[in-house]
Amino acid sequence: MWLSGQQKRPAEQGEGQVGVITMSGGETAALLDCERRGLQVYAPAGYRWTPKVGQRVLVIQGRGEIPCVVGARQDGDVPEAVTVEARSLGLRGSSIKASAQGDAVIEGENVRLNGQVYVEEETLEELIVRIVLMILAGIG
Repeated sequence: MWLSGQQKRPAEQGEGQVGVITMSGGETAALLDCERRGLQVYAPAGYRWTPKVGQRVLVIQGRGEIPCVVGARQDGDVPEAVTVEARSLGLRGSSIKASAQGDAVIEGENVRLNGQVYVEEETLEELIVRIVLMILAGIG
């Protein structure tokens, strides 16, 4: 019957497929020609990325390897739920985490900021002077 030939053909090994994430977190799964579970997720060295349910991803499989998620489709805008995490590969475990909601966390034994630091529209130095003057004036 001609309908049997109209079904989506399975990918050959080594070929990439675009799929949709159906499970995320502890176990990653994506809907490709069928749902594939236990997928490994790859990201550039030093970065941690967890695809979100419903996200379109590229899945590849080497010969004899477990299929793996290697990236997500970029639509131009940053999705609200995305969190990017970069960790240094050093022994001290420093990290930078930034989310699309505007949150940023910098952790490390020593944090160094080079350049002008602003708190809202005010330089850090201006903010410190303003606070000291408020304390000296008895306002704070």
